[in-house]
Amino acid sequence: MTATSIPTAPTSSPLAEDYAAIAAGQHAEGPRGTVRFAVSTDDTTEGKGDLYVALGLARALRDAGWGVSMWPMTRWADPVPEDTAVVVVMIESFVPGRVPPTTALVAWVRNWTAKWAALPYLDEFEAVWTSSSAARDAIAEQYDGPVEVVPIGVDTDLFTTDPDAPRSDRAVATVNFWGVRRHVQDVLDEVRPAEPIVWFAANAEHVEPSPGVELRPMVPYFALPEVYRSAAFVVDDVIAPAAEYGTLNSRLYESLAAGALPVTDCALGLEELGLADVPVFDDAASLERALAMPDDERTALVERLRRVVLARHSFTARAEQVRPVLEAAIAHARSRTGSRSPFLRWATNEREVLRVAEQERDVHLQGVRDINERLVVAEEAVASFDAARRRAEAERDAIAREYDALTRSAEYRLLHRFGGLARVVRGRDHG
Repeated sequence: MTATSIPTAPTSSPLAEDYAAIAAGQHAEGPRGTVRFAVSTDDTTEGKGDLYVALGLARALRDAGWGVSMWPMTRWADPVPEDTAVVVVMIESFVPGRVPPTTALVAWVRNWTAKWAALPYLDEFEAVWTSSSAARDAIAEQYDGPVEVVPIGVDTDLFTTDPDAPRSDRAVATVNFWGVRRHVQDVLDEVRPAEPIVWFAANAEHVEPSPGVELRPMVPYFALPEVYRSAAFVVDDVIAPAAEYGTLNSRLYESLAAGALPVTDCALGLEELGLADVPVFDDAASLERALAMPDDERTALVERLRRVVLARHSFTARAEQVRPVLEAAIAHARSRTGSRSPFLRWATNEREVLRVAEQERDVHLQGVRDINERLVVAEEAVASFDAARRRAEAERDAIAREYDALTRSAEYRLLHRFGGLARVVRGRDHG
């Protein structure tokens, strides 16, 4: 890799195996008790952000003496093991009807704050963590229990700098495209930086190219550190429900930890994180200005902001912050008498019915898409065959016309007459 290139196939981190081991339940026991994270999946190859955040904190909690494990969506209808001290819920669609009454519940509101605030069973939770003070205030209006600002963070063992590796002066984007247009796409359609922004995106084949962007396929999560270590800037995009409350992305911390400067489209929430000097854009012109920052200025800014991230926003720091909250939640849950509400158990079962129905719908839709793709391929093949057949027929007709014209010519009739006469003479000579 040269000093002006971004790796086309970045390598994965050795820590990927440690993350996979935690996801597989190999570190579920610890002297402080077991913390299970309710997540969308326990497959580290699926690219789900809630899982990576959960695993990042889980890894730090494990190192602090906790047992940690994932509780994926496919198991949400199963009874949570009785030995579970705490369930940290990462997704608002989790219904706690199968959680033992003496197991503490903590909600981690990373985004979709309004949906969390509207949950009719929010009072089942011992505590709520939010990613910003604006989200905390919104939750506190609907919830009487303890609400604490616990932003997501970064694994500083995974996202690191490498002083011996060359860093380009280019910008990258790792915003994925899931079929719904994002604000950053409108900006990237119009931006014209000195060099195109390298955009690693899921479903890149469905993103319309533009002169200011070099599209590449999505890279796995554990290859992101190498991408960020090779870049000068990382373009960030915050979805509207998160921007409303300033609940910012992991990309903000991860890029700085790896020595690249994030440029984001959401200013709300930066100041309380100590990151108010992160450049913010709202259109192509402001993004171009940010990416034109002189190298020495960018380097000094990154070094200063990176120190803030390492000191305040590592998952190790988060594990220290949440330890007393977890212990208080455990004590509160163990004092509870009775069982979970029958309504919650019913709602949990209904949620599973809905999940299965959605899965079957997705499988059906994928089958329809597969059939449509096969029909398109077949139609293209038929069209190609028809075109070839028409070309062959046209060539045949052209040859026939040439033959007909030739046989009607005086030259042909004369040669044909002489040929017949020659055959008669040869027959007489042999007779």
